[in-house]
This record gives sequence, C-alpha cells and structure tokens, in this order.
Amino acid sequence: MIKHTLFFLLFFTFSFSQENSTKGIVKDAETKEIIPFVNVIYKDNSGNLTGTITNEDGEFSLHHIKEVEISHINYETKKVVFENKEVEIYLTPKVYILDELIISNVSGRDFLKSLIKDAKVRAVKNTKLSTYGREIVKINNQYTKYSDALMDYYIKKGNGKSVLLINQSRAIKTNLQDSTSSVLNGMNSGYNVRDYVKYAYNFDGIENLIKSKEYTFDRYLRRDASGLEYEYVKIIPNPDSDELLYEGYVIVDNKSNKIVEFKVELADSHKKNSKLKNILIAKYKLNDHAVWCKFKFTNNQYELVYYKNSFNLYIQMGKKVHDYVSTTFDLLVLDSKNDVELPEKGYSENTIFEAGTNYTQKFWKMNNIFPLKETEQRFVDSIKN
Repeated sequence: MIKHTLFFLLFFTFSFSQENSTKGIVKDAETKEIIPFVNVIYKDNSGNLTGTITNEDGEFSLHHIKEVEISHINYETKKVVFENKEVEIYLTPKVYILDELIISNVSGRDFLKSLIKDAKVRAVKNTKLSTYGREIVKINNQYTKYSDALMDYYIKKGNGKSVLLINQSRAIKTNLQDSTSSVLNGMNSGYNVRDYVKYAYNFDGIENLIKSKEYTFDRYLRRDASGLEYEYVKIIPNPDSDELLYEGYVIVDNKSNKIVEFKVELADSHKKNSKLKNILIAKYKLNDHAVWCKFKFTNNQYELVYYKNSFNLYIQMGKKVHDYVSTTFDLLVLDSKNDVELPEKGYSENTIFEAGTNYTQKFWKMNNIFPLKETEQRFVDSIKN
C-alpha cells in the first residue's frame, strides 16, 4: 500500500510539474530569426515583478507561470498568456522615429565617466543578492567542465565587494582521451566567482576603454513610436590601430539618466592584432573576450540583473600543448534584499566547480533559470547518464 501511495505521489508531482511548465522560443516577427537574451518578466508568488532571460538560442523555460511580458530594447514589448506547453513568440522590431547623433559640449567619453562615477556612489551595500550562476569550460571545442549553483552575494561596500555563500551546487566533468588536451583538463573557469558582482558594479570592461585614446564614443538619441527615449553610446575602436581593441555599446535610460545595459567584446576588425604573451611556463593569445551586463535602477540605487563574462584563449606549452580553451560565466540575479546582516566568512575558493556537487533539490529546474543551449544540455546529460 505504501509503495502504491509513493508511486501515486511521485506520478502526480511529475505530471503536475509537466502540466505547469512552458518552454518557449522568441523570434523576430519579420526575419523569423531567434532573439537571444530577451527579458521575460512575470510576477512571483508575492506579487513582485521578477523574471529571467532567454538563452543564446532565444529559448526560455518557466514553471507554474501563466502570464509574462516579453521585452527587448530593439523590439516592441509583448504580453503573453500561455495556453500550450511549447510556444513560439514573435516580437515586432521597433520603428524609431528618431535616431540621431547627439551634438553636445559633453563628449561621449566624459558622459560615460560621469555616469560611472555616479553609479559607483549609488551602488548597493549591506545588500543580499540571491543569484544563480554557472560556469562552462571547453578545450579544443569539447566541453570538459560544467558547474552551476544557487549563491548569495552579501555586498558590504558600494563598490560591490561581497561575501559569497554557495547554498547548492553541482559540478561535472569529462576526461578527454586526447593526450594533448588532457594536459589542460584540470583547468577551471578563468575568473574568480567571488568577485563577479564587484566586476559588474565597477563597470568592468568600460572604464579601461574610457581611459584609452584608442576609442571614440558616439552618443545617439533614440525615440520609438510610443515616445520611449534612451541614449545609445557606441564604442568605436581606432580603425588604424595595431592594438587589440574592443567594440560595444552602453544604453542609458533618459528618465533616470542611468546605465541599464552595456556590452563590450573584442572587435572583429582588430582580432588579427592579438599576439602571444608569456605566462608562467606557457604562452597564450587572446582570441575572443566579451563582457555583458544588465542593471535596473530602483529605490535610488543600482541593482544588478545579469552579468556575463566569456573568453577564448590559445595556449602553447612546449611542443605538445597547442590548445584552445574557452570559458563562459553567467550570473542571473533572482532576488535582492537591502539592510541585511552580513556574514563574517564566506566561500573561499575561486570557482563554482571547486564547491563540488552538493544539493538537496534540482535547483536548476525550480527557479525559472534560462536554459542551456542544446549542445550544452547534451554534454550535461551525457555525463549524468
């Protein structure tokens, strides 16, 4: 009798979960192409607005959510009520009635300087950010390590310096058979997970560009048909430079005059300028690098929404190792609370992977986390099986 009862409960729970789950993909209504990193906003159990984003393939997955608002800076916002378990959502590109270069006494460079200076003053402190983070490592285009976790960042200073607690985590890896690649198989994500919030609030990736004379910063004013205005600051590398330069953009909300999004990445036109550099017993060359960040400005303070950092390196060690290593780190903020008590000590390792596998529930399925890409999910499933 007990076995039958347990089976019924498990079956009911699984069926209920399936019936209340929705998988979706967001596409451009005109081109039918996928739209990556779209905002998916909904209300939580307390009635507060929260949300997630689509992955690089434009996909999202939600549990027990029936109504959402889909938004993107370049598309018309759309409200959707789910009636099916799998949906395709088409967004209409915005028509800008104004998109002009701003001529001002304040240059784009000085404009960004002032915004970042203000942002650092207004960065949150004594604040708890409940987050989901994940790290992915590839060697020679083969997935080698994957780790993710539910983490709490306790911000103790306005510059984003935090005490990190990892609540639940999982870590998986594969052993490469190729003798060359296996030399680097122990390599983890190249950045320190304890500092990601600090990187975001320091606007890592923009300040160094502002200090360099190799860039110009063009300011554009954009206004759509609904009257929404924002500034788009385009980061332009010197086309004649033989240095390894970046390109990107900064989006500024006109009402609050605050940065809501930025992205910088190695400029395609300058990747040819990357050169081998010495590091310990090896040499490396940077092939690609990108930093992308989203904020919202509420209660007179900046709140981090999403942070992404990725890179690709060529590593040379003697005659045997000529490998390409790439890592990606994503951090999605699930909740934020102010005026919290800060823990004295926190996680001391550098990567999520080092926390190992330690969870009591399948947290990656329970928090409406943006899904993995198909290739990434296949790797995770192959190791799990």
